[in-house]
Amino acid sequence: MNRIKSPKTAKNLRPGNISPRLEKLGNSIPVYLISAGSQPVTRIDLMFRAGSWWQTKPLAASSANAMLSEGTINLTGEQIAKKVDYYGAFINSSADRDNAFISIYTLTRYIDEILPLCADIAKNPSFPERELETLLERRRQNFLIQKTRVSSLAREQFAASVFGKDHPYGQTLALEDFDNLTCSDLRSFHEKYYRSGNCTVFVSGRFDSDKITAALDQLFGGNDWHSRPPVCEAVPPEPDAERIKMLIAKDDAVQSALRIGRRLFPGSHPDHPGMMVLNSILGGHFGSRLMQNIREKRGYTYGIGSMLTGLRFGGYLAIVSEVGGDNREEAVNEIYREMKELCDKPVSARELDLTRRHMLGEVLRSFDGPFAWLESIRNLAETDMDSGYFDKLVDTINTITPQQIMELARKYLVKGKMVEVVAGK
Repeated sequence: MNRIKSPKTAKNLRPGNISPRLEKLGNSIPVYLISAGSQPVTRIDLMFRAGSWWQTKPLAASSANAMLSEGTINLTGEQIAKKVDYYGAFINSSADRDNAFISIYTLTRYIDEILPLCADIAKNPSFPERELETLLERRRQNFLIQKTRVSSLAREQFAASVFGKDHPYGQTLALEDFDNLTCSDLRSFHEKYYRSGNCTVFVSGRFDSDKITAALDQLFGGNDWHSRPPVCEAVPPEPDAERIKMLIAKDDAVQSALRIGRRLFPGSHPDHPGMMVLNSILGGHFGSRLMQNIREKRGYTYGIGSMLTGLRFGGYLAIVSEVGGDNREEAVNEIYREMKELCDKPVSARELDLTRRHMLGEVLRSFDGPFAWLESIRNLAETDMDSGYFDKLVDTINTITPQQIMELARKYLVKGKMVEVVAGK
């Protein structure tokens, strides 16, 4: 092996046909089937439009989701846990801004035993009062801990400033919210949003597609939990596009948490693929400009990065870091200097080529195995996008020019429209 000569790398890589098989249950629930992999393991995800966007009371969405496996009208939480353990399965629930999920991992041969349990959890939770009190107390203590951390303070204020404190994506918690949530609130939320008209199913692993579709139809395809999808109210208006600078004082903090960015658009926006390339150059990976300048060259931080987040009803760009208090001002100035350079000077052919290779590798990795494939397809469905997005992204990565990147920077990396939040001494 010649360790001096670098190995050849392929160009114009793409993941190939990534479209899963699509079936519809009797009540029109869409089911995406990804039959792949060598191990006899299956993952099933139920997705509901039941994230915090839809709640009218703080904590309702996440708490309703977390309580699903704490008991049903047929089983206690302990009985559910023992049954899951007996079959060597794993059930996880989670909720974000737009959606809520129930994820099941099981040996394929136990699907007939695990699926009825999953249906019971999704459709018949009992929301026991004692378990809710325990959950809220645990989350209250975590809330108090997070309030002592500059990173949490900056993240919360950044969202409120970017979207507006009355926007569903910008709402913040208060201590009294933990005292105001009741089991009745959770039952009402579940009754409205955990319904067939609001559900999408994703299945991946090694299984018989026809058999599992039939099993899903028997358990989830009826009209016993049917409803129309919830109607989204008008998206709240964007705050005034003026630069916002905020300092959250915390005099005992050694580090200062920085968040700089702005409100942008969902992943379906035509500029999104190009902005993914621009974001990667700016701060999207370890070799990005922000890392090379602020970490490697100046030593202001251990880590810094930028993220481009697409949600269902919006999105944002954010640059995130923690720096020593004495270097805070210099770090902020360098962040804006890197933005300005992208606006004023085309990226070099070498830098763009390295970015292309890195991003194409990331795209391929997002389809490495059936579970990663499921995650990628689910991420698109979360924001109402189709699998054609990846073709557009790969084409953009391969064809975008330095001039187009500079035009995107001039359009979106505008200092006068940035929200700048600092939490620290």
